[in-house]
Amino acid sequence: MLIYVLQSLAQILAGGTSLASTEQIDFNHLGNRREESSIPTLNLYVYDIRESRQLQHSGRKVDRRNPRNLQSANVGWNPNWFDVSMLLTAWDRTALGEHYLMSEALSLLLRHRSLEEQFLAPELRRYGNLSMSVALEPPIEVGSLWSALNVPLRPALYLTVTVPIDSQHTPVPRVWERIISVDNFLDKQGDAAVITKKVAIAGLVKHEITGLALSEVEVIIAGTDKSTRSNKEGLFFFDNLSTGNYVLVLDYPGYSSQNINVLVENEGYSFKEILLRPE
Repeated sequence: MLIYVLQSLAQILAGGTSLASTEQIDFNHLGNRREESSIPTLNLYVYDIRESRQLQHSGRKVDRRNPRNLQSANVGWNPNWFDVSMLLTAWDRTALGEHYLMSEALSLLLRHRSLEEQFLAPELRRYGNLSMSVALEPPIEVGSLWSALNVPLRPALYLTVTVPIDSQHTPVPRVWERIISVDNFLDKQGDAAVITKKVAIAGLVKHEITGLALSEVEVIIAGTDKSTRSNKEGLFFFDNLSTGNYVLVLDYPGYSSQNINVLVENEGYSFKEILLRPE
C-alpha cells in the first residue's frame, strides 16, 4: 500500500506544480541525493509508520462453507490503519527556486486536504478518501529527526496520510478442513461421528520488493517426499502432517532459494508469509 500512496502523491504533485513529470519526484533518503542535479526536484521520503489512533483494526470476517465437504474456511481481515509520515522537501539550483516549488506544493496539498479516491491508485480505491494532514508537527521531534537523517536542517513539509494496510487483498484460505464421516459403532442410534484434520502448513509467497504474489514456486518439505507449488495467488499448503518441526525449501528461477523453519503444534496449522528476493 505504501508504494501506491507514494505513486498517488507523486501524480498529484507533478500534475499541480511546475514539475514536468513524476520523474522529478525522488523517494530516496535525503542524504543520497546528488547535489549536481540541475532540474527542480521534490523529495518525498517516508520516515515514520505507526498505527493510527483514530482508525483501529476492526476485526476479522470468517466465511465457512459446507462442513461435510473438503472446503476452505476463508479468513479475511479488515484492514489495519496506519499513519504514514513523510518529509517533502524541494531541491533546485537556487534558494528562490526551492522556495517557489515548496510554495506550489504547499498550496496544492492544502487544497486537497485529503487524498480523494478519484486521484488514488486503483489498489487504494476501496476505502474512500484517505485522511491527510499537511505541515502539522511531526510525531518525531524535528531536530531529532533531521539529526537521525544525518542531513542539515532545511525547509520541509511534514505530511501524514492515514493508510489502510490490508495483508490479504482478497480473503486467503488459511485453513482447509478435511471432514471424514465414520460410523460410530458404539452409538446404537447409528449416528455418524466426525473427525476433523486441519492443514498443518499453509503459506503465501510474495516478491520481496513489489509485494506481488508469486505463482508456480516450488515448495519442498525437507527430508520428505512432499512437495507442491504456489497457485496464482501465491498460496500453498500441506496437509496430513504430524506435529513437529519442519523445514520448507523454496526454489524459483531468478530468485534466491530460501529455507524456512516451521513449527506445527497441537493439530493446528502454521501460516507463513514468505518473501523471495530477486537475484
